[in-house]
Formats: sequence, C-alpha cells, structure tokens
Amino acid sequence: MMRFSDIHSHFVYGIDDGAQTRADMEAMLDAAWKDGVAELTATPHVTPGVYAFDEALFSAHLEEARQYCRRRGYAMRLHAGAENLYTPALRRYAEEQRLTTIGDSRCVLLEFSPSIAYGEIAEAVSLLERCGYTPVLAHVERYRALRDFRLRRLREETSALFQINCATILPGSALQARMRAWRWLRAGLIDCVATDSHDCGRRASRMMQAYALLAKRCGADDAARLTGGLPDAARSGDQGEDERESAR
Repeated sequence: MMRFSDIHSHFVYGIDDGAQTRADMEAMLDAAWKDGVAELTATPHVTPGVYAFDEALFSAHLEEARQYCRRRGYAMRLHAGAENLYTPALRRYAEEQRLTTIGDSRCVLLEFSPSIAYGEIAEAVSLLERCGYTPVLAHVERYRALRDFRLRRLREETSALFQINCATILPGSALQARMRAWRWLRAGLIDCVATDSHDCGRRASRMMQAYALLAKRCGADDAARLTGGLPDAARSGDQGEDERESAR
C-alpha cells in the first residue's frame, strides 16, 4: 500500500477547531493510519501577535499522540508545525525567527484571508524569504487573488510552495474550485496535496482517494510526488521529532 505524507492536519486536541478531545485525536490518528499516512504534521491555527498560543499544551498533547501511535504499533512519524495566519505582526515574528515551521525544515505553512489582495500575498512571501524561510501557501485554491495568471506569476518570481486540499480535487467539492485545482495540477504548479483534516467526518483524511484520482489523471509519479509531502530540497535537515526521540 502507498504511504503518504500529510503536512496539514489539525489532529492535536484542545488547541483549535480541530480535535476537541483525546478520543477525537486518537480517532483521527486511527483514520490517518488507515488512510495510508506515514508522516503527519500537526498544524494548529496560530495567529501571530493576536492570540496567544499555548506551546506547552500543544507539545504535551502531541506527545500523547506519539505515545498512542507507539501503543497501537503505527509506524507513523508525527511532526510539530503550525498553520500561521497572515497578520500585521507577521513581520516582527519573522524577523525575530519566531515563526513555527514544519518539523525541522525552514518551511512555514502560511494562511491568508480568502479576500486578501495579491500585493499582500506577494509582500508576505517576500518577507519570509528575506528572513530565511520557505513559504508554503496553505489551500491556495481559496484565495481569489491567486486566480487566473497570478499563481503562475508568484511561482515564477518566488520560492513559495503551493498546497491544495485533498477534498478540493475530489467529487463533491465546488465545481469551479475543483476545475481550477486540476488546471493547476496539470500545469505542474502545485507542490503538495494535504488533508487539512479537522475530524473524522466532514473534514476527514482523504489521502488515499486523492492519490487514486491523481494517479489516474496525472500519472503515478506525479501522484506520489504530490502526496509525498514537501519537496526534498525544502525539507533538508528535517530529521523529525520521532527520530530524535529514538536517538536519545
């Protein structure tokens, strides 16, 4: 069975609008493992400079998740990360090297308001690049400013990586968003597909379904690349928390 890397998930409980209880989290971990996920990054919503983020609670609950996976015998590596919302305070956090990255990489999962202007997206990307980060734009299909030629322009002019949600490319999603996502995929403009899972129901892990459809429409190689997480060059030095734990 194919094994996937999901860089965008809200499975750590009691942190945001994802899993609310330990039982919720364990059910999401069961579902991710059943869905073929071998690497899973916890990306709770973080709003720099606006809302306080309880790092100690997040770390403690993520460790509970790792212990649960070990008890269940899941060979699934869990990484710490965050989905950082673009705010005016982002500049200060970036310049002070305080943005939470995906694992030990220099990649920052970045979320915007759907109505944000293209200029602000480009400015945020440029800021992160100047501070030594690689921006990973979460669910790019949501931003009206990146429609038409602008996503291609941003790709050509910056180092930004683009993520779309599994659900967007599957039957049942909004037709226009689905068609746009497939155009981008066929044009090679998307770097990874992730679940953005929040529960085991409406926003569940659907990597296996996405992979099957990607393989059918884009070929097995592209499907494996898109469901394999960050490009290798972007995650250099990312040993992973589980490997460090086992090395101690």
